[in-house]
Amino acid sequence: MSNPVARRRAFAKKNNLTIGFTAIADFSSYIGQEYLAGIMQAAEDYGINFINMSSAVHHSIFLDADFLPQYLTKMQFMRAPLLDGLITWASSLSEYMENSEIERLFASLEPLPMVDIGYLDIPKIPSIRIDNSYSVRLMVRHLAEQHGFSHIVFVGTKATRPHQSRMECFKEAMAELSLPCSESDIFMADSFDAKDVAAQVDKILENKNGKPDAILTSSDIIATHIIEDLEKRGISVPDDIAVTGFNNQMAGLTAPSPVTTIDLAYFQRGYKAVELLIDRIKWPNAIVFNRTVQTSLVIRQSCGCFEESVLKAMNDFEDAPSVPPLSQKENVAAYLNTKLAGIFPHLEDGIRHNLKKAILEDIYNTNVPPPSRTKLLVYFRTRLKKIRALAQGAASVQNQISALRRAVLPLVQHDGELLSRMENIFHALRALHSVGEGYAMIARAGDFYSINSMTTIAVNLASTENLKQLESILRFKLSELSIPGVVLAISPFLTEKLGPANVSLLIPEPPADIAKMLPFKVQEPVLFPKRLFPQRQRFAVTLELLFHNSRYMGYAYFFMGNENLALYDDIKELLSQTLYKIYVREGKTKAHALIVTDREKLTKTVSMPLAKNESSQHGKLSAKSVTDYLIDHLDEMTDLDKMASYFSLSKSHLTRRCKELTSYSVQTLHERLKIEQAKDLIKSGNMKMNDISIRLGFSNPNYFSNVFKKVTGLSPVNWAERNRR
Repeated sequence: MSNPVARRRAFAKKNNLTIGFTAIADFSSYIGQEYLAGIMQAAEDYGINFINMSSAVHHSIFLDADFLPQYLTKMQFMRAPLLDGLITWASSLSEYMENSEIERLFASLEPLPMVDIGYLDIPKIPSIRIDNSYSVRLMVRHLAEQHGFSHIVFVGTKATRPHQSRMECFKEAMAELSLPCSESDIFMADSFDAKDVAAQVDKILENKNGKPDAILTSSDIIATHIIEDLEKRGISVPDDIAVTGFNNQMAGLTAPSPVTTIDLAYFQRGYKAVELLIDRIKWPNAIVFNRTVQTSLVIRQSCGCFEESVLKAMNDFEDAPSVPPLSQKENVAAYLNTKLAGIFPHLEDGIRHNLKKAILEDIYNTNVPPPSRTKLLVYFRTRLKKIRALAQGAASVQNQISALRRAVLPLVQHDGELLSRMENIFHALRALHSVGEGYAMIARAGDFYSINSMTTIAVNLASTENLKQLESILRFKLSELSIPGVVLAISPFLTEKLGPANVSLLIPEPPADIAKMLPFKVQEPVLFPKRLFPQRQRFAVTLELLFHNSRYMGYAYFFMGNENLALYDDIKELLSQTLYKIYVREGKTKAHALIVTDREKLTKTVSMPLAKNESSQHGKLSAKSVTDYLIDHLDEMTDLDKMASYFSLSKSHLTRRCKELTSYSVQTLHERLKIEQAKDLIKSGNMKMNDISIRLGFSNPNYFSNVFKKVTGLSPVNWAERNRR
């Protein structure tokens, strides 16, 4: 099997691979979305399971200032056996951590195979990169050779390393073309902030070398700020100064002059990262070098060019065929019949007839209608709505509009006023399509919040009182957000660190053999059993932690029917708020939940004859239920009245049955459990003795010390000297 694609696919299928993706990023941006889309497409093409472990910032309607601690908590999942490999975007963390910290962070995940898509050099992790030198040369050559510009200046920022690299590449490219370039032609802003960029524009315009022909920038964001600032000063782009960007970001499209830029092939880089990762998993000891992906020049208007489609439309009109004169209306109608059949071959005859009628009315109507009643616009508005042509591809619709324009304008070319009116109609028609395309794009990628569905779910969750109701709402409402399923793992208590969790809900409904396993206890996140995901098909899920005020309630895997990560982030926030409310109602938020690290271990260390099946006549009291209750109240003094009320027993009956079931009195058993927990807290070395005493509900430190010595034979201090790690 010589085909590398076939080899990778066979290897992935044989080993049922699962890979992850990790980053901290603004996934409302084009870059993050394209990376993720490329990774997910490659995972689908190669039949690989995919878990998105990234943390999203800046886009959610719920702002979470603690995203870095949550991201670091997700590192617990980034290991085998849950993952076979990981794609990292290490440089996305550079805004929040020092590079040395980032290196140590990912080094801690070894020997997990990893591939990076950012610009940081992480030891032992190969990267998918772009060639900054080639990219900058591409732009400089275009400005110099296509436009004849010689005085070109560079604007970047000191914020990131790639901008420094592009600045050096700019100098090299200018030297290669024998173009003048000195330090006075280099301008580096402190940040991407509009004010910092405007300060560099001041320096450019005050430069002793005079006003430049063009400004080459290291980012579309910088280019957009410069264009807006120059326009405010009365300097037109590109007529007075050309401006170019880098990165092909959304900001460049919305600039007053759309930005000529370099496309950095984010989708392709994500895709190639998956291919390289498969190779890394297959040959973990092979020496692998960084790989580069080809970038491309995107021509728009800010450099002085027009888009290719615009130029094509102009040239096509010049080559228009001969047409009948307007005075021959029947011949004009016949001409349009022929042209429309070629442009819209799949339209029914009746629909084409209506289109021809709309064109003829706009041509021959001497009473110029208002724009809202222009027949051709009204026709297309109706057609676009009915046939949803936008979903068939923006390019094909624009091509049809261009072809229609080439057919109609020659008919009116000898009537200047009519030609102008019809040309305006076609401009409006393109705008109509662009607006519709924008709506479609928002629906696909920009409608991050799905407000209506989210609001409905939020209202339903607000009235939720228990886990059963919560699960019911998720079962019936997730599909409204295009989320096909979820695996919910809930912790018994609110905890400071993510710990054991019970998988209680699987959507869609699992097969009978899996359903029998529920609730399924997962001791550690990385030990999550992948058999709980659908086994008849590959899975693609996004991991979300459930927490409130940095205290954890578990986690959820949402199946990715929708690539807009904000949907999952928002649902996570709603779930977290609802779960916290349930925890409060059920008394699971107390301090005891924050200190009990291993309930099973704690129970076993207290030697007693646990009677597995022996219970009271009320069906509530057993050795386990007694110890569970006391563990749940480790932070409190022993309260027999409260405990008896909880079990609906008399105090005397409770004390007698506790002795029978555990061989201890309630007070003694509670104290022993407290002391066993105190041992773990002492060994951790993170708390003072007085703090431990308070956290475990002792009335004063002396009483704590006396009880500790009674149980262990040593004072807390002496025990710590012998046992502390």
